[in-house]
Amino acid sequence: MHATELVVAKASLRAGADFLVHSVEDAAVDEEFLALAKKNRALYCPTLFVKLGYHYALSNTWQPTEAERRLADPQILAAMSDLQRIPREMLPERVVKAMNQPTSPKPSAIALQNLRRVWDAGIPVVMGTDAGNIGTLHGPSVFREMEIMTQAGLTPLQVLRSATSNGARAMGMERDIGTLAPGKLADLVILDADPLADVTNLSKIHRVIKDGKLVAPAARASAGN
Repeated sequence: MHATELVVAKASLRAGADFLVHSVEDAAVDEEFLALAKKNRALYCPTLFVKLGYHYALSNTWQPTEAERRLADPQILAAMSDLQRIPREMLPERVVKAMNQPTSPKPSAIALQNLRRVWDAGIPVVMGTDAGNIGTLHGPSVFREMEIMTQAGLTPLQVLRSATSNGARAMGMERDIGTLAPGKLADLVILDADPLADVTNLSKIHRVIKDGKLVAPAARASAGN
């Protein structure tokens, strides 16, 4: 359920929702919200970066991360500079204003606070990006998202679990993927640095093992494009 306001989120939970997408960001989650989420065994997917992506893109200040330069769709990367090629008189007034007076956006303080409280309450958090929105690219935007999640006070290990075991749970595939265990699919990401030391190390991918085949990230990106 798409729910960014507390009253909407609670109404959704009362109606039986078991998956809340986007952060509650208009008010602090309360005990009633937490109780309803626990009763429904609901999952909480915060998507913290997506609004920032819009801000960067529509002010023409979006810049690719190193991971996005390596792994994102080249056509999408090229499109992120379209505002530079469109005559100013053809742009909406609010876009021109944003371009003339760019500001540096920050994640919602309430959304960060709510994410930490939801996690501490034992409600499963699922990492997600809402990719496809302007400025939030399919694939490597996960690294932006996970870094912001640590700003809420989650540890790198907690963020990693939100993306793996909890992600598998969200897909109803926890019996097959999400953790390293006998009998589960052996699809692995091998890193060049310790993700528990710094969550940004999750983007430092050495190799991927998929369906028993060893794949280099550059080869994987080329195959996808």
